[in-house]
Amino acid sequence: MYLSVVIPAYNENENIPLVVDNLHRILSGITELTQYEIIFCDDHSSDGSIATIAAMQNPYVRAIRLSKRSGSHVAIRAGLNASKGDIVLCISADGQEDPAVLTEMIHKIKSGKDIVWGVRSARKESFFVKQFGLLFYRLLKYFVQNSNKIDLANADFYLLNRKVVEAINSCKERNTSLFGLIVWIGFKQDQVSYERKERMNGKSKWSFRSRLKLATDWILAFSGIPLKLITLFGVLFSLVGFVYAFIIVILYLTGNTTPGWAETVILILMLGGIQMTMIGVIGEYLWRTLDETRDRPLYFIEEETQPNNNHA
Repeated sequence: MYLSVVIPAYNENENIPLVVDNLHRILSGITELTQYEIIFCDDHSSDGSIATIAAMQNPYVRAIRLSKRSGSHVAIRAGLNASKGDIVLCISADGQEDPAVLTEMIHKIKSGKDIVWGVRSARKESFFVKQFGLLFYRLLKYFVQNSNKIDLANADFYLLNRKVVEAINSCKERNTSLFGLIVWIGFKQDQVSYERKERMNGKSKWSFRSRLKLATDWILAFSGIPLKLITLFGVLFSLVGFVYAFIIVILYLTGNTTPGWAETVILILMLGGIQMTMIGVIGEYLWRTLDETRDRPLYFIEEETQPNNNHA
């Protein structure tokens, strides 16, 4: 098998040599592999990551640098387009994910699976982050049909066969979640467990804002639930309005009316806020539709290195 390893990287200059050494050590011992390449997808780093990779002059390593920061999922998609392998491993550049389980993942691919996820055995994160993640993925089970029962809340990296890579490359939409896309396209999926390591150097760039954007992209790209909720809210508040109007009429007929300025203001503010939220959700869908119809490229490559085959 010919393996491509796709690694998105943003300001991971210190970790890159360590990750490469670890991968070489593990991949050279896997008998199923006849050839492999390591592709770093530099998400417009400011720490000279691509210069570090070029200086390695490693026959197995090359890099592509995006023209602007676009996020790890876009960087991975650039790597998938550039990959040549029969199977493609997508893994992070911080050294936390353990490629030692790759042998088990390859065996599952050879047994007929198309996608194999690396799923951590436990989430070692703060209580708030952990609960946010669990809630998000519970919602996803409702929004996206996941017949393979993959534990997405703990899924970190994955191995794809060429058929799946080509399927992903054929999907040109801009505003989407790569994880959501992999789940959505189907195919035969499985998982392996691993122990997540401590980060080698530096701090994670995966902020709460990034997580929230991922959740928004996933929900809006793969479900119409927000639009359906707008309709539901509209019907419910219409019913509430009719009931309230009926109560006002009864009070008027019985002579128990009051000025009710506070109630009127509360109703106006509440309904106005709900209407603005609904307009915002519809506007988000319209903007994404406009963005897709422009048909602009998902990314541009600013610089690219090639492996030094003279050292092979």
